[in-house]
Formats: sequence, C-alpha cells, structure tokens
Amino acid sequence: MIVTRRISLTKLFWFTWPRLLLLITFIALACLVMDQVPRELLQALSYAAGFLGTALAFLIGFRNNSAYGRWWEGHQIWSKLKYDSRSFALLVKGLIGGGEATAATRHQLIYRQIAFAWWLNRFLRKLEPGKEIDNLLSADERTAATRRQTPPLALLETQGSTLRQLADDGHLDAYRHVRFTELIQGFNEALSSCERLKKTPFPMQYTWFVYYTLIIFLFVLPLSLAGHLGYWSIPFSLLIGYAYIMLEYVGRHIENPFENAVNDVPMDFIARTVEIDLRELNGETELPEAIKPRGLGYLY
Repeated sequence: MIVTRRISLTKLFWFTWPRLLLLITFIALACLVMDQVPRELLQALSYAAGFLGTALAFLIGFRNNSAYGRWWEGHQIWSKLKYDSRSFALLVKGLIGGGEATAATRHQLIYRQIAFAWWLNRFLRKLEPGKEIDNLLSADERTAATRRQTPPLALLETQGSTLRQLADDGHLDAYRHVRFTELIQGFNEALSSCERLKKTPFPMQYTWFVYYTLIIFLFVLPLSLAGHLGYWSIPFSLLIGYAYIMLEYVGRHIENPFENAVNDVPMDFIARTVEIDLRELNGETELPEAIKPRGLGYLY
C-alpha cells in the first residue's frame, strides 16, 4: 500500500512506460502527417477523440470503482482478522481454566494464531513461509501444515483439536468452547474470502475493452489536437493522454490485492501488528519491530 503523499516522477514513468512510449510514438506520427493531411480532416478527428475520451472516462471510472471495491474488501478482511485475533488471545487468557497446568497450551494457542496470520500472508502471495514463523510452531506442526494444499487451514484444524482436548479435560466448558469455535469459523471465513479474491480474477472483458479503447484514443488524440494546435498539440497530447494512462494503471493494479506488489493490502504490517499485540497479551516484553514504510512510502 502506498502511504506517502509524495509523487515520484521516476516511479510513475517506471510503472507506465510501455503505454507512455506508445503515446509518444503516436505523437511523433501526428507530427509527421500534420503537414501531409488536410487540416480540416485532422480537425474532424476531434469529434472522434471527444466521444472516445468521454466513453473511456466512463469505462475507466466504472472499472476503477470495481477494482477499488476488491482492494477495500481485502483490507476489511485483514482488519477483521486482526480484531478477531486479539479477541482470540483475550479469550485464551480469560476463559481457559487450569492455571499452570494449561499455561503451555494457552501459550501454544496464541503462538499458533500468530503463525496463522503470517502463513496466510505468505500463502496468498504464493511464497514459502518466512522466518517470522520460526519458533511459533513445533517442527511436527510445521511439517504437517506444509504438506497440506492449504497450510493455514491445517493450523485452524490443529487449533480446533487443541480446544476440543481442553474441553474434554474439563478446562473449557461448553459455552466457552462454542465461543472459541465461532472465532475459528471466523478465521476460516477470512481464509476463504481471501482465496475467493485471489482466485477470482476481475472480468477480463472489461480489461480488454478498456485497453483497446485506450490505444485507439491515444492514437486519435494527437492527430485531432494537431488539426487545431499544430505543434502545440505535443505537450497537450502528453498531458491528456498520460492522465488517461495513469487512471487505467491505477485500476489495473489495485484489482488484485494479494499480489506481493506495492499496491497490495499491507498484509506484512497487519500480521506484524497481530504478532506484537498477541505477544504483549501473552506477557512478553521483547517484541519485534513494527513494519515501517520502505522506499518512497511503500507499506507491505
């Protein structure tokens, strides 16, 4: 997630250079034919550019609004995961009886929840679990989860088994067990919702239609402006065309919120927040550092 208010022109160019290069090519072509084509014909193209620009603005607006809805849903899922993880740790400390006899189990439940947040993060990005999970799980638990198709689900299954064993041993009454079960179901819902966003692509029909309409618009724009402004059409074509390029870029890159890119939901930041909060609730004082923005304000 980009959290800075500064705009780096270098980064903007890096993100959009293929389409910018195409726009410059079309502008150069317009300069070549400007004196070869009747001025009236070039001026007539302004009607086409106007209609195309208006239609393209509506298309990009609709697509960007839908893409932002996907990104915002991903952020809401992870925010709720943070809330539910804190609730889980509070209930582990407050509702599980047994005193010192269950201290190790309570500690294990909290650590396994931290591991779930980190492993879900890596799973969605199609990355191997990182060093953040070290010392949170036993070797057997980590090996068993790695062998599963959905490792975070394996951790939830283990959480459920541990809670059921506590209930069987009399350390967790029926009402409290149900409360924990509801939270486990909530974590499974978060996992399933993230998978839905990850595996259901934005309809490609919109992407293709916007892309081809944008290419035609970038071709017609400098020609139509050349009929009215002559060589002054060069800077105006760059400004107007690049504005459309940037708007199209934004929608295309926020529609997938779990792609390990700078426009993602900041899952590292949220997972580390969960880890810090749960470790504090567990009574620890040596805490990892919070995730801070990198580079020009990119929060992962």
